[in-house]
Amino acid sequence: MLFDIRPKKRRVDLYDFDEEYGRFVKCLGEPLIVVRGLRRTGKTSLILTGLEETRAPYVLVDFREPCYSRRDLYTVLSRSLSVFASRISGWGRVFSLFKSVFSSIRGISIYGFQVSISWGKGRPLLTDVFRSLDYLALKTGLKVAIVLDEVQKLVGRVKFELLNAIAYAFDYMENISFILSGSEMGLLYGVLDNPKSPLYGRAHVTIETRKFSKKESEEFLIKGFTELNMRVSGEEIEEAVETLDGIVGWLTYYGYSKHIGGESLGEIRRKAVELAREELENFLKQRVSRRRYILVMKALAKGVKEWGRLKNHLEKAEEKPISERVLYDILATLKKHSIINDKLEYTDPVVKEAAKNL
Repeated sequence: MLFDIRPKKRRVDLYDFDEEYGRFVKCLGEPLIVVRGLRRTGKTSLILTGLEETRAPYVLVDFREPCYSRRDLYTVLSRSLSVFASRISGWGRVFSLFKSVFSSIRGISIYGFQVSISWGKGRPLLTDVFRSLDYLALKTGLKVAIVLDEVQKLVGRVKFELLNAIAYAFDYMENISFILSGSEMGLLYGVLDNPKSPLYGRAHVTIETRKFSKKESEEFLIKGFTELNMRVSGEEIEEAVETLDGIVGWLTYYGYSKHIGGESLGEIRRKAVELAREELENFLKQRVSRRRYILVMKALAKGVKEWGRLKNHLEKAEEKPISERVLYDILATLKKHSIINDKLEYTDPVVKEAAKNL
């Protein structure tokens, strides 16, 4: 179903991604694949559909939730391997070998499909986990993909440990591949293009998702409503397309909400803005100068993009001079997190509206 708000896993539900899908499937098995794009432009759906349709074994590690410590990291890995174990439970020899290999690693226990990884002194090395997956792939003739979703959200020591383990696996383990995805493109570049990153200089394939054109957005909504035997006026569809700016995640949310609750576009838009505002609040929690960020973001949302006007806006609010470096750092951070682009424009119209309400 096109309006399913969960990540897609079937080709028939992955609308108008022919070029991206074909390239992704062709590149499966390469040591390192990077799927990047703005939030809600279908990155996870593209990855999962390609893996599911080709029946490739994969471990999905989702870093969208906070992961600040080694305990957090190993908990996420435990959950990911448990889902993997459940998924391959019907694969006979593959599942038996998985249990045998992972049960032999110090610090890892398996109960049924539940995989538990210790994060204390007796913890396994991350390279041990990857090496075991590599061995499983070698003995079964499969290529195992390890998907790291929103990997750029990792910080500190755990980020370095994971990237270092990936770099080691890249060099010495031929039967596993890594798929990195991220929506905060400036931070994702830091994972790959920063000379201090363990992955710096590693060859990789890049696939980028995109916004739909106006025509694609209209066709997506019309097809989705047709699937559900719903009649929606052309005027409302056109207004939705103008409002949501080709971002497939918001278009899907609109279609789903319209189907489930019969709500007006205005009400759906209000809820979408509230969701986006919560995301901005989470972003601001990590900022030391929260008030300054809000001042700049609100000004940008009102169309103020000139350097001098932004600086004057900050100084007027704080009633003191502000160095140019302060404003530069704020704008650079907003760009790194893909909240704004190089033209100081919001990349998502819903986020722009949410910024006005901070």
